[in-house]
Amino acid sequence: MTRISFLLVIVVFAGVIDSAYAQAEASRPIWFGTTLKAPEVMSASQQLAQSLANPSSPQWRAKGDQKRTYRFAEANRDEPYRICVPSTWDGTSKLPLVMYLHGAGSNESTYLDMNNKQMVNLAAQHGYLLVSPIGDQGAYGNFLRLTAPFGDSAGAAGLMAQVTTASERTNELSEKDVINVLEIILNEYPIDRSSVFLSGHSMGSGGTWYIGGKYSPYWAGLAPMSGPFVQESGYPWDTVGKMPVFITEGTQTPSLDASRLLRDWMKKNGYNLKYKEVNADHGGMISLTLPDVFNFFDSCRNNSVSAKPAASSAPYIAGPFVQYLSTHSLRITLPSHSGPANADVTILDIAGKRQFAGVFPISACEVNVNGIVLPTGVYHARIRTAGSNMCAAFMVAK
Repeated sequence: MTRISFLLVIVVFAGVIDSAYAQAEASRPIWFGTTLKAPEVMSASQQLAQSLANPSSPQWRAKGDQKRTYRFAEANRDEPYRICVPSTWDGTSKLPLVMYLHGAGSNESTYLDMNNKQMVNLAAQHGYLLVSPIGDQGAYGNFLRLTAPFGDSAGAAGLMAQVTTASERTNELSEKDVINVLEIILNEYPIDRSSVFLSGHSMGSGGTWYIGGKYSPYWAGLAPMSGPFVQESGYPWDTVGKMPVFITEGTQTPSLDASRLLRDWMKKNGYNLKYKEVNADHGGMISLTLPDVFNFFDSCRNNSVSAKPAASSAPYIAGPFVQYLSTHSLRITLPSHSGPANADVTILDIAGKRQFAGVFPISACEVNVNGIVLPTGVYHARIRTAGSNMCAAFMVAK
């Protein structure tokens, strides 16, 4: 082959990659993931959680290590998930939450039972509600594998070219299962919405990157373990923003080089990154880094400080949860509030344009805003009370 023809092959191949990326980007929120739209998935999961709620059940808000199932009609099966609630919980206080995504070939209990239930014990010691979904039979919506880690856009395009109707459906159900389980727990237990974290190993690390970016309003921090299955292009890095991320890796793993490349790129671009390597292989790194992962989540909770608005001297804190209901109303749950008062609520679209503003009464740490019609999209709510200023992102589905 002549040098000219060799260069022509390279140019053509690059054009195929660019074309595959452009086509995928046009229909996929994250180009190496499914075509599902996050607001629609979240809305459906919230409705499912509400339909399954049974406060009269003896299992409702139970403590301890529990193996549960729920009926996922779309998948035509009872999906298992594991939940561990600290036995020391008083039954009313808000709980921080860690969701853990397992690796390939495992299930919702595999990682929790490893090393004499190390993860379960760590969650109890740190006071976290721990939940582990099975993710149905897919990879949580992410089509990347070890053959296409960070930095290998050609490999990623090759994997996307292999997506079939069947594999698309498998990953869609996997992605939905994760959000279903999360919403079921959020609907049942009093969760501190400012302290919800996502972690996972290997395939679960890819799920952490994907679910963490696509459904960023849920998370206060991400901890992907030994699995740099994300790409520089076509990923919502702007939604990750200043969210704390803790990458852990083993020095004897096939993904080490890609993790280091990802580390250097994130640091160069100013992301809120913590990185740690341990002298271990792909499986051996888990037990060595899990204690650091839970310490990292604690540090996120202790150091969650947002910029204070220039127009106010009140303390600025994180924590409210905002939900847009099908009745064209907002339900705002405040992290804490004492005494009757009003809340000054302003709604901004993703471009920062004000869409709505008003003053509403606070009742039992809740603010209800009725008669607000918003198009599909991502929004930010700013809530000012007598003692604080808060903000939260939320999504509006079709």
